[in-house]
Amino acid sequence: MAILLLGAEVFCRAQGDTLFNQTDTHNLKQGWWKKTYPNGKTMYKGFFKDDKPVGEMKRYYDNGACKAILLYDSAGEYAQARIFYTNGKLAGEGCYFNALKDSTWTYYSYYDHSLTSREVFTRGVRNGPMNHYYNNGNFSEKLAWVNDKKEGPWEQYYSNNILKLKGSYHNGKLEGAFLVNYETGKPYLKGAYKNDLRDGSWIFYREDGTVDMELEYRNGKTADEEKLDEKQQELFRTIDENQGKFEEPDETNFLEPAGR
Repeated sequence: MAILLLGAEVFCRAQGDTLFNQTDTHNLKQGWWKKTYPNGKTMYKGFFKDDKPVGEMKRYYDNGACKAILLYDSAGEYAQARIFYTNGKLAGEGCYFNALKDSTWTYYSYYDHSLTSREVFTRGVRNGPMNHYYNNGNFSEKLAWVNDKKEGPWEQYYSNNILKLKGSYHNGKLEGAFLVNYETGKPYLKGAYKNDLRDGSWIFYREDGTVDMELEYRNGKTADEEKLDEKQQELFRTIDENQGKFEEPDETNFLEPAGR
């Protein structure tokens, strides 16, 4: 996405390099603005025209480290953004439209800067594939969103690229066949969901392929819940609580400078 930058530096020099935080007769921000933390460290610094940021804006943590760099277009609507961890490494990058995430966003590991996830937005709404990655580059998870709801296949993988889990979403809820594999790729669990609830026959397998246990579910409930061992119960808890959840960098106050 092309970003049109104004000659902010020239504009500033015309007013004097030390002139900050000015408003016009309509109380609109004009020129360079900055704000500091109580400890005196810079919170943000950027150039404004008619109360909208244009060109480069930088935001900082209270220890002085750069928190985000945003490059706004001449209308102050689109911004290319790079977000940083406190250690200075790149945490994520993408675009905003009027403070809403737009197009593809990519995130990186705090520890080794490897790619961790990538997702697609349309004006703040998740709309498209969301992929997560191991630090070796292999997929750890694949799913998709349509209008901010999960839709279509959901897959997770072991780090060696063997399928770990496979299910499917419809309108944000799990629906249809569900599979969990051992690291060997052999089935550990087969079942099905209906309207986000476990439904019908759920079968656990031993590593040699023989059936370990079979439970019958109806509306998410089974009369034989006590048969599940601790490992099997933990698997269900993990599935129920972490369906496609992931971490992304904290974006508190990245876009809108608070106060004047």
